[in-house]
Amino acid sequence: MKKILLINNHDLLLQHTLDFATRIAVDEKATLFGLFVGNLKNDDDENNVLSSATGLNNDDYSEGKNLNEKPEHEKTNPERFADRCSSLKVPYKIHTIHNNFLRALVDQSAFADVIICDAESAPSQYSIKTLIASAHCPVLLVNKDYKQTDHIIFAYDDNISSSIHAVKIFTYLFPSLHYLPAHFVSVVPENVIGIQYEDLIREWLSLYFSSAEILIVKGDSKEELSNIINAYSNPVVIMGSFGRSLLSRFFKESLAQPILENTNAPIFIAHD
Repeated sequence: MKKILLINNHDLLLQHTLDFATRIAVDEKATLFGLFVGNLKNDDDENNVLSSATGLNNDDYSEGKNLNEKPEHEKTNPERFADRCSSLKVPYKIHTIHNNFLRALVDQSAFADVIICDAESAPSQYSIKTLIASAHCPVLLVNKDYKQTDHIIFAYDDNISSSIHAVKIFTYLFPSLHYLPAHFVSVVPENVIGIQYEDLIREWLSLYFSSAEILIVKGDSKEELSNIINAYSNPVVIMGSFGRSLLSRFFKESLAQPILENTNAPIFIAHD
């Protein structure tokens, strides 16, 4: 992984998302792009495009030069972002977007490896669901109580297309996390004996994770998966979605919403 997009509100720099993003950037030797949302204008006119393909004006772009000259109490959130990145020797760039934010973000996502954002708050022109549906790269939602990552939980719903795609994308993007214990979890109905492709899954996981297990639990998936996640210290959860056209179904029927509500785990979502 080389390019991480971190979404921030210009008036609020969230410490938990910054901690997560800078830690990943350090581990993966990636560049962190801070996208700061300014005073957004409600503009749905598709003919009103911004001055560049990325939706950013030249005046809104900075590589961090001359950002650290003010006293700490006078610094803006982009400057604080720059300070944190500089202190950790994380390469960074800063973008400030004042209108057409979602369009600009979607354009940028086509040339990024992952988007990191807060699991709850969002700038006024997009929702989390819209972001996941529209983005051209995976989205990592970080809970406000995030501290660190100690376990990896792959949530498998027996949909080989979406679930395995998400597992593979996460594994390829985060090689620095391969040393962590990995738990491949599937919650099945009482009358189901096992899961499809269990031998192939076990074989593949062992090539990347030295400590990996397949855990099959019977019961209600929304309740049981949250219980499993809460049983591990500081896990990150990896999930697939049902594709762009079915994101509404994804949030109604999948496990994402109860995980966000009932656990502190960040969620990595990739649609195929």
